[in-house]
Amino acid sequence: MQLTEVCDISIPVSFGKRQLSAFGGAPARSEAFLDTRKGGSCNCEIHTFSPHLNGTHTECVGHITKERISVPNVGLVMAQLVTVKPEQGLISTIKAEPTEALIVRTLPNPPAKKTRNYKDWPTFTPDAMKRIVALGVKHLLVDLPSVDRRDDARLTNHRIFWKRGVTITELVYVPSRVKDGKYLLNLQVAAFEADAAPSRPVLYKVKK
Repeated sequence: MQLTEVCDISIPVSFGKRQLSAFGGAPARSEAFLDTRKGGSCNCEIHTFSPHLNGTHTECVGHITKERISVPNVGLVMAQLVTVKPEQGLISTIKAEPTEALIVRTLPNPPAKKTRNYKDWPTFTPDAMKRIVALGVKHLLVDLPSVDRRDDARLTNHRIFWKRGVTITELVYVPSRVKDGKYLLNLQVAAFEADAAPSRPVLYKVKK
């Protein structure tokens, strides 16, 4: 087995640059604790941001439970990339094979997604999410701020999908040049003891 066509599908948390935002959250920001340009012995910055609002992040069931549960380590898993065209803002059909990880890319897919101010977005129907669960998916990755509507306070689709050990990764960006199909996914998750953590999903095309 040979790994080719490496593609990082994360959107980094940016500080002091144009950046994405979601749910009206504050932009990520940084302030200098030490700054070599101001006579400091080194550069040391204090960063303030939310994994959920300011970039690609992976979250776990602890996002909705009273019990504090942290994001698990994931590592290498087989994944399938599918592209869907939402109809009237809904994702109702998922055409995929059984898989451990599923990456859903929505159309249209402009690079502007990486710096968009998300006020609204397509969402999965509950039936589509049940279909994803039936496929055996343990790690779901989407190019949306949430798998639920902004006004769904119950987080219906999260609840359909989630149990211990599974994850949802939101706000990825898969370039249009990357074709649908099977990949090896390296889901790199920052060592945060929290319900969500910044993450860096990397795809490798598998060639036999």
